[in-house]
Amino acid sequence: MSTHQQLVDALAAKPGDFVEAVEMVRAGMVESRHRAIAALTGPDGKLIDHIGSTKRLIFARSALKPLQAVAMRRAGLSLAGAQLAISVASHQGTPEHIALVRAVLEQAGLDESALQCPMAWPGNPAARAQVAAAGLGESRLAFNCSGKHAGFLAAAKAAGWSTSDYLALEHPLQQLVVEVLEQFTGERIVLSTIDGCGAPLHATTVEGLARAGGRLVLEQPEIAAAMRSNAWVVGDQNTPDAVLMRGAGATSGDAGLIAKLGAEGVMLVGTADGHGVAVKIADGGLRAAALVAIGLLRRNDLLAADAYHSLWIELAPKVLGGDQVVGEFRLV
Repeated sequence: MSTHQQLVDALAAKPGDFVEAVEMVRAGMVESRHRAIAALTGPDGKLIDHIGSTKRLIFARSALKPLQAVAMRRAGLSLAGAQLAISVASHQGTPEHIALVRAVLEQAGLDESALQCPMAWPGNPAARAQVAAAGLGESRLAFNCSGKHAGFLAAAKAAGWSTSDYLALEHPLQQLVVEVLEQFTGERIVLSTIDGCGAPLHATTVEGLARAGGRLVLEQPEIAAAMRSNAWVVGDQNTPDAVLMRGAGATSGDAGLIAKLGAEGVMLVGTADGHGVAVKIADGGLRAAALVAIGLLRRNDLLAADAYHSLWIELAPKVLGGDQVVGEFRLV
């Protein structure tokens, strides 16, 4: 085994690093349990509160998109509002989402054929039915990372870099992504692979991801504002990250939160004053991730009680027996 592999094995999250954090209760009996690692960092980047072992490596998946957008902007990408939000989105392929992706590509003199993300059906059920009814099928535009890919392409064009190999780890844009991640997390990238969309994916610790979320709000106010003002663009109308951005008011300021989901149970949250929260759910499910995040914020007085309760009602899945509520989700 190489020295590098030994380092990765030593840092990777293991079963004992996760702590039971959320229970699903039915008829007074715990039916399911979710284990998590979570970190809360302050505006100075230091760890304030945690669940489990926060210095373990995870793949943050799409929770890294706001940081990838920082690299795009450093390369020369000039987007604002909803178009900037689509570059950090894991969108659900509605006509409105796809129109934004097309607009980013067209402004760069490109079209769908330049995208190198996979083909997909829209994730939004109504949009998927609409596509099927029209006799159409999968497209690269409908893939939930197509906004990020359009942003990558537009940034490469702005910088005068090649677009045919924009996903190669050696491409100047992807090297800039590594530079941004190391700067914002305060950590060296020791493991890289390929994400589900085909783009390079880099491992960070849970604590480093939280630090990056807080720093992003402080140092990239345009990205934070675009996400908050266009929460539906970042996911869909009722995805957990959109719910958090649309409905939360942090006690530290009226601007509220930014939030971004990542596959396999990852959630990144940043507060208006630069606190960061990162969550990784051991089983890879997303239903508990936002609950853990708001729980950490509330117990550290970073989320008002009324906002916390309102968000919990929206975010916690209903435990039903027929049409009756027969149980609940609760923090451990």
